[in-house]
Amino acid sequence: MNPRIVVLGGGIAGLAAAIGLARRGYPVTLIERDLPPPADPDLDPFLAWKRRGVPQFRLPHGFSARARTLLAAHAPDVLDRLRADGIEEINVFKTFVSPEFWQPSDDEFTVVWARRSAFELALRRSAEAEPAIRFLCPAVVSGLRIEPGVGGPPQVTGVRLTDGRELDADLVLDCGGGRSRVSRWLAAEDAHVHADIQDCQTVYFSRYYRFTPDCALPRNAMLLRGELESLTYIGFPGDHDTFGLCLEVHPDDEDMRLLRNTWGWEAAARSIAALAPWIDPANATPVAGIQIMGGHHNVRRRYVVDGRPVVTGLLAVGDALCTTNPTYGWGASMALTFAFAAAEAVSCNEADPVAMALAYDAATSSEADAVYRESAAMDRARIYRITGQEVPEYDRAEMERQRLISEGVAAGVLSDVELSRAFCRRINLAGPADAVINNPDIVLRARDNLKQIASAPFAQIGPSREELRAVVLAAEGLDGHARHLAPSPPGR
Repeated sequence: MNPRIVVLGGGIAGLAAAIGLARRGYPVTLIERDLPPPADPDLDPFLAWKRRGVPQFRLPHGFSARARTLLAAHAPDVLDRLRADGIEEINVFKTFVSPEFWQPSDDEFTVVWARRSAFELALRRSAEAEPAIRFLCPAVVSGLRIEPGVGGPPQVTGVRLTDGRELDADLVLDCGGGRSRVSRWLAAEDAHVHADIQDCQTVYFSRYYRFTPDCALPRNAMLLRGELESLTYIGFPGDHDTFGLCLEVHPDDEDMRLLRNTWGWEAAARSIAALAPWIDPANATPVAGIQIMGGHHNVRRRYVVDGRPVVTGLLAVGDALCTTNPTYGWGASMALTFAFAAAEAVSCNEADPVAMALAYDAATSSEADAVYRESAAMDRARIYRITGQEVPEYDRAEMERQRLISEGVAAGVLSDVELSRAFCRRINLAGPADAVINNPDIVLRARDNLKQIASAPFAQIGPSREELRAVVLAAEGLDGHARHLAPSPPGR
């Protein structure tokens, strides 16, 4: 008899886990709080799909090559749906490295250029096509049913819904994202999940644009990256001639909160030479308004401690297990990695919940640890830089390592094939996230780059902190003046 499996959350992690389980012969009930996507294929899901339960739904997303590789292995029909929708697959490495230097292994750098909405919709349609997947949508889970274990950890035996219903379950997959309440529900039953947490200390102000028909700009928005004194800007390629631009600031910078307004955001972007052409109305038009998200944390939850599961009958997948800074574009790839690992752990250990929990932990822990450590270290490096904090003694070696990667390796992307390959391998998670400079040759090349950078004259790539502040505050004054002069709406 098949185990009764409930998946909490219908985002990337939940849909992939449900697909992986269904294709191994397991019936799945997937519970999702938001409404299903619109049935009309002519509607743009970016605008038409109401995903209030996914606050990052309309923020820029990067889908690393690992995401495509995993789909090709476990759910190739999802890639077929993306292609049928006109979604491009691009090997960025091959776009800036001459063909004579290509190697067969470079194919692993091929990525999907899509917005989150298009990527998730393809997963959703594949899941909906699986007879073994039953959707409860919209529905909200209010808690878990937990029973004491017999000589072992407590066992999750079901879920409770806000409408009063209860569902029996032999296994629950928590795919509820970084804000999942599952660990709190477990703590209330004295099953405590340890978590390593580091604040990302960042706020995103982003906007999607669509190229105009006559735009001559290159379509590779991912090359738009730079760090100013008080702001980092990042470009993201999208589907159907769209691209996203993200302005990232420290949450304590009160003046930069004005970026939440269209006039403040556009004034800041226009003041940065690299971005100004991309928001010129002759080249691109906005798809939607400014999207804002803060409160990000790197989080690594641990459901196995000292070789013993904290709880059985529950597997945490995606951000519910490990959350990293979205800037680095690893979230979707790790969600797919964990989802398909969970399906395999269930398939190999369906009759033994303890063995299942241990097998899943063994399959995911080293990579979850690596992406957490790397994301947290990159965030600390950025925080030290933009706040002017002195790097503490205990973190100096790691910060030197991060500088070797972020400056030494990255600076050679366009001039050194091996550094380009190493950089692409890291950002695309084509190997372990922390293995980029394990190769002594890469270290030597990166150090040579650092020496050249140190000897080169300083070149400022955008406005200083005070200049940017003045630009944004001036835009605030102009906006206030325009609103003062504007006629009152009729009837007021």
